[in-house]
Amino acid sequence: AKGHLWQVQEILCAKPEENLKMIEDSVSYLVNIGKTVFVDLEHFFDGYKFDKEYSLECCKAAVDAGASGLVLCDTNGGSMPWEVGSITADIVKEFASVTVGIHSHNDCGMAVANSVMAAKNGAGLVQGTINGIGERTGNADLCSIIPTLALHVRSKVGCMDNLHNITSLSRFVDETMNRQPNSAAPFVGASAFAHKGGLHVAAMERSPKSYQHIDPSLVGNEKRVLISELSGRQNIMGKVKELGGYDDNLISDAVASERALAILNRVKHLESIGYTFEGAEASVDIMILHATKGYCRPFTVLDYAAQVFETNLDPELRNLSFDSRKGSRSHKYGATTRATVTVRTMDILAESDSGGTGTLPYTDRLEVSDGNGPVDALVGALKRALVPSHPSLANLELIDYKVRILDPESATAAATRVMIEFREKETERTWTTVSVDRNVISASLNALVDGFEYALIEHASACALCDDFFD
Repeated sequence: AKGHLWQVQEILCAKPEENLKMIEDSVSYLVNIGKTVFVDLEHFFDGYKFDKEYSLECCKAAVDAGASGLVLCDTNGGSMPWEVGSITADIVKEFASVTVGIHSHNDCGMAVANSVMAAKNGAGLVQGTINGIGERTGNADLCSIIPTLALHVRSKVGCMDNLHNITSLSRFVDETMNRQPNSAAPFVGASAFAHKGGLHVAAMERSPKSYQHIDPSLVGNEKRVLISELSGRQNIMGKVKELGGYDDNLISDAVASERALAILNRVKHLESIGYTFEGAEASVDIMILHATKGYCRPFTVLDYAAQVFETNLDPELRNLSFDSRKGSRSHKYGATTRATVTVRTMDILAESDSGGTGTLPYTDRLEVSDGNGPVDALVGALKRALVPSHPSLANLELIDYKVRILDPESATAAATRVMIEFREKETERTWTTVSVDRNVISASLNALVDGFEYALIEHASACALCDDFFD
Protein backbone atom coordinates (compact mmCIF):
# COMPACT_ATOMS: atom_id res chain seq x y z
CA ALA A 1 0.00 0.00 0.00
CA LYS A 2 1.10 3.55 -0.62
CA GLY A 3 1.97 5.53 2.52
CA HIS A 4 2.97 8.75 0.73
CA LEU A 5 0.34 11.36 -0.25
CA TRP A 6 2.32 12.62 -3.26
CA GLN A 7 2.74 9.06 -4.59
CA VAL A 8 -1.02 8.48 -4.23
CA GLN A 9 -1.99 11.62 -6.10
CA GLU A 10 0.73 11.83 -8.75
CA ILE A 11 1.70 8.19 -9.40
CA LEU A 12 -1.49 6.24 -8.61
CA CYS A 13 -3.63 9.16 -9.85
CA ALA A 14 -6.03 8.41 -7.01
CA LYS A 15 -7.75 10.55 -4.40
CA PRO A 16 -6.35 10.33 -0.85
CA GLU A 17 -9.66 8.86 0.39
CA GLU A 18 -9.61 6.19 -2.33
CA ASN A 19 -6.18 4.99 -1.20
CA LEU A 20 -7.34 4.73 2.41
CA LYS A 21 -10.41 2.78 1.28
CA MET A 22 -8.25 0.38 -0.78
CA ILE A 23 -6.06 -0.30 2.25
CA GLU A 24 -9.12 -0.91 4.44
CA ASP A 25 -10.89 -3.16 1.93
CA SER A 26 -7.79 -5.26 1.14
CA VAL A 27 -6.89 -5.86 4.78
CA SER A 28 -10.50 -6.60 5.79
CA TYR A 29 -10.90 -9.17 3.03
CA LEU A 30 -7.71 -11.03 3.96
CA VAL A 31 -8.50 -10.98 7.69
CA ASN A 32 -12.00 -12.31 7.05
CA ILE A 33 -10.61 -15.36 5.24
CA GLY A 34 -8.32 -16.13 8.15
CA LYS A 35 -5.03 -14.55 7.05
CA THR A 36 -2.55 -12.77 9.30
CA VAL A 37 -1.91 -9.49 7.54
CA PHE A 38 1.22 -7.33 7.55
CA VAL A 39 0.89 -4.18 5.45
CA ASP A 40 4.02 -2.91 3.69
CA LEU A 41 3.60 0.85 3.44
CA GLU A 42 5.62 1.92 0.40
CA HIS A 43 7.56 5.21 0.53
CA PHE A 44 6.49 5.56 4.16
CA PHE A 45 9.48 7.51 5.50
CA ASP A 46 9.46 9.96 2.58
CA GLY A 47 5.68 10.26 2.96
CA TYR A 48 5.93 10.86 6.72
CA LYS A 49 8.32 13.76 6.06
CA PHE A 50 6.07 15.05 3.26
CA ASP A 51 2.72 14.84 5.09
CA LYS A 52 2.88 13.21 8.52
CA GLU A 53 -0.88 13.25 9.13
CA TYR A 54 -1.76 11.39 5.92
CA SER A 55 0.86 8.71 6.51
CA LEU A 56 -0.58 8.18 10.00
CA GLU A 57 -4.06 7.87 8.46
CA CYS A 58 -2.74 5.06 6.22
CA CYS A 59 -1.43 3.25 9.28
CA LYS A 60 -4.74 3.73 11.12
CA ALA A 61 -6.77 2.43 8.16
CA ALA A 62 -4.71 -0.77 8.12
CA VAL A 63 -4.82 -1.31 11.90
CA ASP A 64 -8.57 -0.58 12.18
CA ALA A 65 -9.20 -3.15 9.42
CA GLY A 66 -7.40 -5.83 11.45
CA ALA A 67 -3.76 -5.75 10.29
CA SER A 68 -1.33 -7.45 12.67
CA GLY A 69 1.69 -5.48 11.53
CA LEU A 70 2.83 -2.28 9.84
CA VAL A 71 6.02 -2.51 7.78
CA LEU A 72 7.57 0.90 7.23
CA CYS A 73 9.36 1.03 3.88
CA ASP A 74 12.28 3.21 2.84
CA THR A 75 11.48 2.40 -0.77
CA ASN A 76 13.83 4.88 -2.43
CA GLY A 77 16.63 4.16 0.04
CA GLY A 78 17.26 7.83 0.81
CA SER A 79 16.41 8.05 4.51
CA MET A 80 19.10 8.52 7.14
CA PRO A 81 19.43 6.35 10.28
CA TRP A 82 18.47 9.13 12.70
CA GLU A 83 15.31 9.81 10.68
CA VAL A 84 14.39 6.14 10.57
CA GLY A 85 14.98 5.76 14.31
CA SER A 86 12.86 8.79 15.24
CA ILE A 87 9.95 7.98 12.90
CA THR A 88 9.92 4.31 13.90
CA ALA A 89 9.74 5.28 17.57
CA ASP A 90 6.73 7.52 16.79
CA ILE A 91 4.85 4.71 15.01
CA VAL A 92 5.67 2.14 17.72
CA LYS A 93 4.25 4.55 20.33
CA GLU A 94 1.18 5.44 18.27
CA PHE A 95 0.26 1.85 17.31
CA ALA A 96 1.42 -0.20 20.28
CA SER A 97 -1.11 -2.97 19.63
CA VAL A 98 0.57 -4.20 16.42
CA THR A 99 4.06 -5.24 15.31
CA VAL A 100 6.04 -2.54 13.55
CA GLY A 101 8.53 -3.64 10.89
CA ILE A 102 11.23 -2.06 8.74
CA HIS A 103 11.97 -2.57 5.03
CA SER A 104 15.10 -0.75 3.84
CA HIS A 105 16.79 -0.31 0.49
CA ASN A 106 20.51 0.33 0.15
CA ASP A 107 20.64 3.24 -2.31
CA CYS A 108 22.65 5.35 0.16
CA GLY A 109 24.47 2.40 1.71
CA MET A 110 22.32 2.80 4.84
CA ALA A 111 20.03 -0.25 4.65
CA VAL A 112 21.74 -2.16 7.45
CA ALA A 113 22.14 0.94 9.65
CA ASN A 114 18.49 1.93 9.10
CA SER A 115 17.30 -1.57 9.95
CA VAL A 116 19.35 -1.67 13.15
CA MET A 117 18.15 1.80 14.16
CA ALA A 118 14.52 0.76 13.60
CA ALA A 119 15.00 -2.36 15.71
CA LYS A 120 16.69 -0.30 18.40
CA ASN A 121 13.63 1.97 18.47
CA GLY A 122 11.04 -0.75 18.80
CA ALA A 123 10.61 -2.43 15.41
CA GLY A 124 9.93 -6.13 15.98
CA LEU A 125 10.26 -7.24 12.37
CA VAL A 126 13.16 -6.66 9.97
CA GLN A 127 12.78 -7.47 6.30
CA GLY A 128 15.88 -8.13 4.23
CA THR A 129 17.65 -10.63 2.02
CA ILE A 130 20.66 -12.90 2.31
CA ASN A 131 23.76 -10.99 1.12
CA GLY A 132 21.58 -7.92 0.48
CA ILE A 133 20.49 -9.20 -2.93
CA GLY A 134 17.84 -6.95 -4.43
CA GLU A 135 16.90 -4.35 -7.01
CA ARG A 136 19.14 -1.38 -7.79
CA THR A 137 21.84 -1.32 -5.08
CA GLY A 138 20.20 -4.06 -3.04
CA ASN A 139 18.09 -4.61 0.05
CA ALA A 140 19.11 -4.74 3.69
CA ASP A 141 21.65 -7.53 4.21
CA LEU A 142 20.40 -10.02 6.80
CA CYS A 143 23.91 -11.47 7.06
CA SER A 144 24.98 -8.18 8.65
CA ILE A 145 21.75 -7.29 10.48
CA ILE A 146 21.22 -10.57 12.34
CA PRO A 147 24.73 -10.84 13.86
CA THR A 148 24.69 -7.13 14.71
CA LEU A 149 21.39 -7.41 16.56
CA ALA A 150 22.40 -10.66 18.26
CA LEU A 151 25.97 -9.84 19.26
CA HIS A 152 26.18 -6.05 19.57
CA VAL A 153 22.65 -4.74 20.19
CA ARG A 154 21.91 -7.79 22.37
CA SER A 155 18.42 -8.12 20.92
CA LYS A 156 16.40 -11.25 21.60
CA VAL A 157 16.67 -13.07 18.27
CA GLY A 158 15.11 -16.47 17.78
CA CYS A 159 17.95 -17.84 15.65
CA MET A 160 20.77 -17.38 18.17
CA ASP A 161 21.41 -21.13 18.40
CA ASN A 162 21.93 -21.31 14.64
CA LEU A 163 23.96 -18.12 14.22
CA HIS A 164 27.12 -20.14 13.52
CA ASN A 165 25.53 -21.31 10.26
CA ILE A 166 25.14 -17.83 8.76
CA THR A 167 28.47 -17.83 6.89
CA SER A 168 27.76 -21.16 5.22
CA LEU A 169 24.23 -19.93 4.39
CA SER A 170 25.65 -16.82 2.75
CA ARG A 171 28.02 -18.84 0.61
CA PHE A 172 25.34 -21.40 -0.26
CA VAL A 173 23.07 -18.64 -1.60
CA ASP A 174 25.90 -17.15 -3.68
CA GLU A 175 26.78 -20.58 -5.03
CA THR A 176 23.15 -21.33 -5.89
CA MET A 177 22.83 -18.01 -7.73
CA ASN A 178 26.24 -18.40 -9.39
CA ARG A 179 27.42 -15.13 -7.81
CA GLN A 180 30.98 -14.35 -6.78
CA PRO A 181 30.95 -14.00 -2.96
CA ASN A 182 31.86 -10.57 -1.61
CA SER A 183 35.08 -11.22 0.27
CA ALA A 184 34.71 -7.89 2.10
CA ALA A 185 31.21 -8.60 3.41
CA PRO A 186 30.94 -7.97 7.17
CA PHE A 187 30.77 -11.07 9.37
CA VAL A 188 30.55 -13.63 6.53
CA GLY A 189 33.14 -12.46 3.96
CA ALA A 190 36.42 -14.32 3.50
CA SER A 191 38.27 -11.13 4.49
CA ALA A 192 36.01 -10.16 7.39
CA PHE A 193 38.58 -11.46 9.89
CA ALA A 194 41.70 -11.27 7.72
CA HIS A 195 44.87 -9.62 9.03
CA LYS A 196 47.83 -8.50 6.95
CA GLY A 197 49.95 -5.82 8.64
CA GLY A 198 52.80 -7.24 10.72
CA LEU A 199 51.93 -5.13 13.78
CA HIS A 200 48.31 -6.22 13.58
CA VAL A 201 49.23 -9.89 13.47
CA ALA A 202 51.67 -9.47 16.36
CA ALA A 203 48.89 -7.87 18.39
CA MET A 204 46.51 -10.68 17.44
CA GLU A 205 48.99 -13.19 18.81
CA ARG A 206 48.72 -11.46 22.18
CA SER A 207 44.94 -11.11 22.11
CA PRO A 208 42.39 -11.76 19.33
CA LYS A 209 40.35 -8.84 20.72
CA SER A 210 43.00 -6.38 19.59
CA TYR A 211 41.73 -6.27 15.98
CA GLN A 212 38.50 -8.35 15.97
CA HIS A 213 35.11 -7.16 17.18
CA ILE A 214 33.82 -10.71 17.78
CA ASP A 215 35.04 -14.30 17.81
CA PRO A 216 34.71 -15.36 14.11
CA SER A 217 33.44 -18.81 15.11
CA LEU A 218 30.24 -17.23 16.47
CA VAL A 219 29.16 -16.62 12.87
CA GLY A 220 30.86 -19.69 11.39
CA ASN A 221 33.79 -17.74 9.95
CA GLU A 222 37.51 -17.95 10.72
CA LYS A 223 40.54 -15.77 11.26
CA ARG A 224 42.96 -15.50 8.35
CA VAL A 225 46.54 -14.27 8.33
CA LEU A 226 47.38 -12.80 4.93
CA ILE A 227 50.84 -12.77 3.44
CA SER A 228 51.98 -9.83 1.31
CA GLU A 229 54.68 -7.20 0.99
CA LEU A 230 53.19 -5.53 4.09
CA SER A 231 53.60 -8.64 6.23
CA GLY A 232 56.04 -9.09 9.06
CA ARG A 233 57.77 -12.14 10.44
CA GLN A 234 54.86 -12.68 12.81
CA ASN A 235 52.54 -13.32 9.85
CA ILE A 236 54.82 -16.07 8.56
CA MET A 237 55.36 -17.61 12.00
CA GLY A 238 51.61 -17.66 12.54
CA LYS A 239 51.19 -19.50 9.25
CA VAL A 240 53.94 -21.97 10.14
CA LYS A 241 52.23 -22.73 13.44
CA GLU A 242 48.91 -23.30 11.64
CA LEU A 243 50.62 -25.87 9.42
CA GLY A 244 52.29 -27.62 12.36
CA GLY A 245 55.78 -26.76 11.20
CA TYR A 246 56.87 -24.86 14.32
CA ASP A 247 56.88 -26.43 17.77
CA ASP A 248 57.99 -24.06 20.55
CA ASN A 249 59.56 -27.02 22.36
CA LEU A 250 61.60 -28.27 19.40
CA ILE A 251 62.88 -25.11 17.74
CA SER A 252 64.18 -21.88 19.21
CA ASP A 253 62.48 -18.56 18.55
CA ALA A 254 65.66 -17.28 16.90
CA VAL A 255 65.74 -20.14 14.39
CA ALA A 256 62.01 -19.83 13.72
CA SER A 257 62.36 -16.09 13.20
CA GLU A 258 65.28 -16.61 10.78
CA ARG A 259 63.27 -19.12 8.72
CA ALA A 260 60.25 -16.82 8.73
CA LEU A 261 62.39 -13.93 7.48
CA ALA A 262 63.72 -16.05 4.61
CA ILE A 263 60.19 -17.01 3.56
CA LEU A 264 59.02 -13.41 3.91
CA ASN A 265 61.84 -12.16 1.69
CA ARG A 266 60.85 -14.71 -0.93
CA VAL A 267 57.22 -13.56 -0.74
CA LYS A 268 58.28 -9.95 -1.23
CA HIS A 269 60.49 -10.89 -4.19
CA LEU A 270 57.70 -12.87 -5.85
CA GLU A 271 55.22 -10.04 -5.35
CA SER A 272 57.72 -7.66 -6.96
CA ILE A 273 57.52 -9.72 -10.16
CA GLY A 274 53.74 -9.96 -10.21
CA TYR A 275 52.59 -12.57 -7.68
CA THR A 276 49.82 -11.68 -5.25
CA PHE A 277 49.24 -13.91 -2.24
CA GLU A 278 46.34 -12.13 -0.52
CA GLY A 279 43.82 -14.23 -2.39
CA ALA A 280 46.05 -17.29 -2.81
CA GLU A 281 46.90 -18.48 0.68
CA ALA A 282 47.27 -22.08 -0.46
CA SER A 283 50.38 -21.13 -2.44
CA VAL A 284 51.86 -19.55 0.69
CA ASP A 285 51.14 -22.71 2.68
CA ILE A 286 52.87 -24.81 0.04
CA MET A 287 55.87 -22.44 0.03
CA ILE A 288 56.16 -22.77 3.82
CA LEU A 289 55.89 -26.55 3.67
CA HIS A 290 58.63 -26.72 1.05
CA ALA A 291 60.87 -24.77 3.44
CA THR A 292 60.06 -27.09 6.36
CA LYS A 293 62.65 -29.72 7.22
CA GLY A 294 61.24 -33.20 6.83
CA TYR A 295 58.50 -32.29 4.34
CA CYS A 296 58.48 -34.33 1.14
CA ARG A 297 56.33 -33.50 -1.85
CA PRO A 298 53.70 -36.15 -2.58
CA PHE A 299 54.42 -35.90 -6.31
CA THR A 300 56.63 -34.14 -8.84
CA VAL A 301 55.88 -33.31 -12.48
CA LEU A 302 58.83 -34.61 -14.46
CA ASP A 303 57.71 -33.21 -17.82
CA TYR A 304 54.62 -32.14 -19.69
CA ALA A 305 53.44 -31.20 -23.17
CA ALA A 306 50.27 -29.54 -24.43
CA GLN A 307 49.29 -29.67 -28.09
CA VAL A 308 46.46 -28.04 -29.99
CA PHE A 309 45.04 -29.79 -33.06
CA GLU A 310 42.97 -27.66 -35.44
CA THR A 311 40.54 -29.40 -37.77
CA ASN A 312 38.86 -26.41 -39.35
CA LEU A 313 40.04 -22.80 -39.46
CA ASP A 314 36.79 -21.34 -40.82
CA PRO A 315 35.54 -19.04 -38.00
CA GLU A 316 31.94 -19.40 -39.15
CA LEU A 317 32.07 -23.13 -38.39
CA ARG A 318 33.71 -22.82 -34.95
CA ASN A 319 30.45 -23.18 -33.04
CA LEU A 320 29.76 -25.05 -29.82
CA SER A 321 27.20 -27.83 -29.90
CA PHE A 322 25.53 -29.43 -26.89
CA ASP A 323 25.48 -33.21 -26.64
CA SER A 324 22.39 -34.00 -24.54
CA ARG A 325 23.49 -37.61 -24.13
CA LYS A 326 26.76 -36.65 -22.46
CA GLY A 327 25.35 -33.54 -20.83
CA SER A 328 28.39 -31.44 -21.76
CA ARG A 329 29.52 -28.96 -24.37
CA SER A 330 31.78 -30.20 -27.12
CA HIS A 331 33.32 -28.76 -30.28
CA LYS A 332 31.59 -29.77 -33.46
CA TYR A 333 34.36 -28.13 -35.44
CA GLY A 334 37.59 -26.49 -34.33
CA ALA A 335 40.51 -27.13 -32.01
CA THR A 336 41.14 -30.10 -29.75
CA THR A 337 43.79 -29.95 -27.05
CA ARG A 338 45.83 -32.91 -25.82
CA ALA A 339 48.09 -32.85 -22.75
CA THR A 340 50.75 -35.36 -21.78
CA VAL A 341 52.08 -35.40 -18.21
CA THR A 342 54.76 -37.54 -16.55
CA VAL A 343 54.69 -37.52 -12.75
CA ARG A 344 56.71 -39.22 -10.05
CA THR A 345 54.51 -39.85 -7.04
CA MET A 346 54.65 -41.65 -3.74
CA ASP A 347 52.48 -44.71 -3.95
CA ILE A 348 50.48 -44.54 -0.74
CA LEU A 349 49.02 -48.01 -1.25
CA ALA A 350 52.49 -49.49 -1.69
CA GLU A 351 53.73 -47.53 1.33
CA SER A 352 51.13 -49.17 3.56
CA ASP A 353 52.38 -52.60 2.44
CA SER A 354 56.07 -51.84 2.89
CA GLY A 355 56.06 -52.87 6.53
CA GLY A 356 57.78 -49.68 7.70
CA THR A 357 61.12 -50.46 6.02
CA GLY A 358 61.85 -46.75 5.56
CA THR A 359 62.03 -47.13 1.78
CA LEU A 360 59.88 -44.62 -0.08
CA PRO A 361 57.70 -46.37 -2.71
CA TYR A 362 57.91 -44.14 -5.79
CA THR A 363 56.16 -44.78 -9.07
CA ASP A 364 56.38 -42.93 -12.40
CA ARG A 365 53.28 -42.50 -14.52
CA LEU A 366 52.78 -41.03 -17.98
CA GLU A 367 49.20 -40.09 -18.83
CA VAL A 368 47.44 -38.38 -21.71
CA SER A 369 44.13 -36.50 -21.72
CA ASP A 370 42.13 -34.47 -24.22
CA GLY A 371 40.29 -31.34 -23.16
CA ASN A 372 38.48 -28.20 -24.25
CA GLY A 373 41.69 -26.24 -23.78
CA PRO A 374 45.25 -26.66 -22.47
CA VAL A 375 44.31 -26.19 -18.79
CA ASP A 376 41.35 -28.57 -19.03
CA ALA A 377 43.55 -31.20 -20.69
CA LEU A 378 46.33 -30.75 -18.09
CA VAL A 379 43.82 -31.22 -15.25
CA GLY A 380 42.61 -34.43 -16.85
CA ALA A 381 46.13 -35.78 -17.34
CA LEU A 382 47.18 -34.89 -13.78
CA LYS A 383 44.14 -36.62 -12.34
CA ARG A 384 44.74 -39.75 -14.41
CA ALA A 385 48.33 -39.88 -13.19
CA LEU A 386 47.66 -39.14 -9.51
CA VAL A 387 44.26 -40.58 -8.57
CA PRO A 388 45.46 -44.23 -8.57
CA SER A 389 47.93 -43.36 -5.80
CA HIS A 390 45.89 -40.58 -4.20
CA PRO A 391 42.16 -41.46 -4.50
CA SER A 392 41.07 -38.32 -2.61
CA LEU A 393 41.94 -36.24 -5.69
CA ALA A 394 38.92 -37.71 -7.47
CA ASN A 395 36.81 -35.26 -5.43
CA LEU A 396 38.84 -32.25 -6.58
CA GLU A 397 37.37 -29.76 -9.05
CA LEU A 398 38.33 -26.36 -10.48
CA ILE A 399 35.71 -23.67 -9.92
CA ASP A 400 37.49 -20.53 -11.13
CA TYR A 401 40.38 -19.65 -13.43
CA LYS A 402 41.65 -16.08 -13.75
CA VAL A 403 44.36 -14.68 -16.00
CA ARG A 404 45.83 -11.19 -15.80
CA ILE A 405 48.43 -9.63 -18.09
CA LEU A 406 51.02 -7.83 -15.95
CA ASP A 407 52.94 -5.86 -18.57
CA PRO A 408 50.65 -5.32 -21.60
CA GLU A 409 53.32 -3.23 -23.32
CA SER A 410 55.19 -6.53 -23.92
CA ALA A 411 52.28 -7.75 -26.05
CA THR A 412 52.43 -11.50 -26.67
CA ALA A 413 55.63 -11.79 -24.57
CA ALA A 414 53.90 -10.32 -21.51
CA ALA A 415 54.15 -11.88 -18.06
CA THR A 416 50.90 -13.56 -17.05
CA ARG A 417 49.49 -14.12 -13.59
CA VAL A 418 47.19 -17.12 -13.20
CA MET A 419 44.97 -17.70 -10.17
CA ILE A 420 43.02 -20.96 -9.85
CA GLU A 421 40.35 -21.72 -7.26
CA PHE A 422 39.76 -25.33 -6.24
CA ARG A 423 36.99 -27.08 -4.33
CA GLU A 424 36.78 -30.45 -2.62
CA LYS A 425 33.33 -31.82 -3.43
CA GLU A 426 32.74 -33.75 -0.20
CA THR A 427 33.74 -31.04 2.29
CA GLU A 428 32.99 -27.96 0.11
CA ARG A 429 36.41 -26.65 1.22
CA THR A 430 37.93 -24.16 -1.24
CA TRP A 431 41.43 -22.75 -1.78
CA THR A 432 43.27 -20.66 -4.34
CA THR A 433 46.77 -20.85 -5.82
CA VAL A 434 48.77 -18.40 -7.93
CA SER A 435 51.67 -18.48 -10.39
CA VAL A 436 53.39 -16.04 -12.76
CA ASP A 437 55.20 -16.86 -15.99
CA ARG A 438 55.63 -15.45 -19.48
CA ASN A 439 54.24 -18.75 -20.70
CA VAL A 440 50.58 -18.85 -19.68
CA ILE A 441 50.52 -22.66 -19.89
CA SER A 442 53.51 -22.97 -17.54
CA ALA A 443 51.92 -20.50 -15.12
CA SER A 444 48.71 -22.51 -15.23
CA LEU A 445 50.50 -25.81 -14.61
CA ASN A 446 52.44 -24.41 -11.65
CA ALA A 447 49.22 -23.15 -10.07
CA LEU A 448 47.58 -26.52 -10.76
CA VAL A 449 50.46 -28.41 -9.12
CA ASP A 450 50.25 -26.24 -6.00
CA GLY A 451 46.49 -26.78 -5.86
CA PHE A 452 46.75 -30.55 -6.22
CA GLU A 453 49.52 -30.72 -3.62
CA TYR A 454 47.50 -28.60 -1.19
CA ALA A 455 44.57 -31.00 -1.60
CA LEU A 456 46.82 -33.85 -0.47
CA ILE A 457 48.15 -32.25 2.71
CA GLU A 458 45.39 -33.67 4.89
CA HIS A 459 45.06 -36.99 3.05
CA ALA A 460 48.54 -38.22 2.15
CA SER A 461 50.60 -39.41 5.09
CA ALA A 462 53.72 -39.16 2.93
CA CYS A 463 53.36 -35.37 2.87
CA ALA A 464 54.78 -35.11 6.39
CA LEU A 465 57.82 -37.34 6.63
CA CYS A 466 59.96 -37.54 9.72
CA ASP A 467 63.58 -36.41 9.60
CA ASP A 468 64.78 -40.02 9.74
CA PHE A 469 64.25 -40.29 5.98
CA PHE A 470 66.96 -37.67 5.45
CA ASP A 471 69.67 -39.14 7.71
